Amino acid sequence: MIYFISDTHFYHFNILKLNPQARKFGFERITVEALEKTLKEGDTLYHLGDFTWQLYDEFGVLERWKELPARKVLIMGNHDERFGSSVLREFFDEVYEFSLLLEESGRKFLLSHYPALDLKTNRFPDRQERVEKEFFQSGCDFLVHGHVHYNNGGPMCGCGSKGIPCFNVNVELHNFRPVSLEELLFAGCEGKL
Repeated sequence: MIYFISDTHFYHFNILKLNPQARKFGFERITVEALEKTLKEGDTLYHLGDFTWQLYDEFGVLERWKELPARKVLIMGNHDERFGSSVLREFFDEVYEFSLLLEESGRKFLLSHYPALDLKTNRFPDRQERVEKEFFQSGCDFLVHGHVHYNNGGPMCGCGSKGIPCFNVNVELHNFRPVSLEELLFAGCEGKL
């Protein structure tokens, strides 16, 4: 099976202050346990960026990550840039610096850390424009992204206003568990996830 996850932010303790409604102490353990329960040999997990804040494995989370049975693919986010792709290959089978086109179940998915329009902060406008351009040039059906965090019930992104059906797979929005391709397809074109 194919799964997606983003914004695990392992060991990013400041995120507890930034997103207190969504993150509690120990979120790393909860995330890894959900992955251990879900992933099987032969599965593929696409991590859409912002993997970890540090490489010092204080609680053993990164070591448990390495032991996950699935093939792990990273599409780097803004927090991953500090390590670079060569360092991150210790934790992933494949690493992509910006995006990846996935063709599955008769549909084309653009995988990127960034949405085509971030309504919450509008940080990285050049990257958002690049996502929009790649989406349409590649003839994609859906954009799967992360980056935009819990927004207290407000809109997460404005991709729909650009004619881009999208799914935000940030762990905060999915009880710190991965989202399956089937869940994305079931949600359909309205981007309900």
